[in-house]
Amino acid sequence: MNNTQLILTIIIIGIGTFLFRFSFIFLYGRFELPNWIRKAMRYVPPAVLSALIFPAIVIKNEVIWISPQNPRLIAGLIAILIAWKTKNLLLTIAAGMGIFWLMLFI
Repeated sequence: MNNTQLILTIIIIGIGTFLFRFSFIFLYGRFELPNWIRKAMRYVPPAVLSALIFPAIVIKNEVIWISPQNPRLIAGLIAILIAWKTKNLLLTIAAGMGIFWLMLFI
């Protein structure tokens, strides 16, 4: 692939990405979504967040590491409990990072 093809590919992919994202902005409010879709959409943010965070917690060097010696797993579980009990984002982040750093130090 020469430079011209590479630049053309990047431009086409950029335009496609822009049009895909712009379509949601453009169509927002122009029609009413069915109630079942709106109910299902409430679960999208937690599902995406879980899909991003879970592998970072349990995978190290391309190997699944579920063990009490895994500082990310322990800190993540404690953060989940704190978030569930307190509903306080800053406390959850501070406690999770504090436990993680403490376990790394030990």
